[in-house]
Amino acid sequence: MSLVGKAVCNIYGGLFRYGVVTKEKTVNKWKYCTVDWINDEIYTESMEYLASLRSGEDHTIHDYRVDQLKFVDVEDQLTKLKKLKRKLKDETPI
Repeated sequence: MSLVGKAVCNIYGGLFRYGVVTKEKTVNKWKYCTVDWINDEIYTESMEYLASLRSGEDHTIHDYRVDQLKFVDVEDQLTKLKKLKRKLKDETPI
């Protein structure tokens, strides 16, 4: 089963990163995915800062081992987040 086109999540430093798998490959029986991340400026800036501290060495992860990703059912997540938003609104003290 191909993972290309699947929605995924990864947590970096407590930040939820969301994206879509664009490529996959298998290396030593492990599947790796390339991901097109959305709104990923914080991670990008963190990797640039890290490179500046380490003589320009790039530590950006380009291929994620499949166990580093969580596959996301976008509709299910949106439904749950909307319920959470309503709950927070209903419980906000006046």
